[in-house]
Amino acid sequence: MPRPAPRILEVLRTENLTPNMKRVVLGGGDLSDFPDHHESANFKLLIPRPGQADIALPPFNDTPDQHKPFVRTYTLRHFDRGRGEVVVDFMMHADHGPASGWAANARPGDRVGFAGPGKPKLVDFHADWFLFAGDMSALPAIGANIERLPAHARGYAVLDILDPADQQPLPFPDGIQVTWRVHPNPEQPALGLVDTVLALPWLDGSPAVWVAGESGAVRALRRYFTEERQVERHRLYASGYWQIGLTEDRHQLEKRKEKAGPPAESGKEPV
Repeated sequence: MPRPAPRILEVLRTENLTPNMKRVVLGGGDLSDFPDHHESANFKLLIPRPGQADIALPPFNDTPDQHKPFVRTYTLRHFDRGRGEVVVDFMMHADHGPASGWAANARPGDRVGFAGPGKPKLVDFHADWFLFAGDMSALPAIGANIERLPAHARGYAVLDILDPADQQPLPFPDGIQVTWRVHPNPEQPALGLVDTVLALPWLDGSPAVWVAGESGAVRALRRYFTEERQVERHRLYASGYWQIGLTEDRHQLEKRKEKAGPPAESGKEPV
């Protein structure tokens, strides 16, 4: 199914899930082409600039920069076709960026652009066991995965949160050992998250691994799973959602460079 065309949605209601996680429910307009079962998929939120009455939708082509909305990447938490609701959970930063600042002040009737969603980011549910790791930026997608685990699932979840009260009542199967780590300053490297995952006893069988969050931590864990544990490629999802010290625009540029790899050798001698 092709990705749906970008659209304008409006805020239906909001809810503070925990001290540092806010839910915004969007709707309005025709959602008949919105895909089912895409929870955990990435999408682009198109946030109006201050004083911006009309929200430009991609492709922006020759739209001047000052007329373009802020574009930020989020993951779909839930879609309810019957109610016509798109659910988005926002990690609320102390120093609000464009997206969390918009979410903090969102009121019913506010309008926002929505482009996507893309493909779901779900684990292989036929694996022998499961391992999830991430910070609060990854909780919406991890939650979508947890809700789909078979009742007999076993394994681990290591989750960084800003405050003990940020624990969410997700439906973890009894066989999933859950570790909530309080990491109150996400601008400091999440070394504890990495160390906690590396210390987990390795279970028998083939695991499905799902890791997301700050790029430095994700890179370290990806190396561990691929080089030391030889996790099968089709059962490993590891994605840096953000990077310490970088705006999202710069982070997305760095991710594209990383995927492209080093430039090809020209065969010429250096001059």
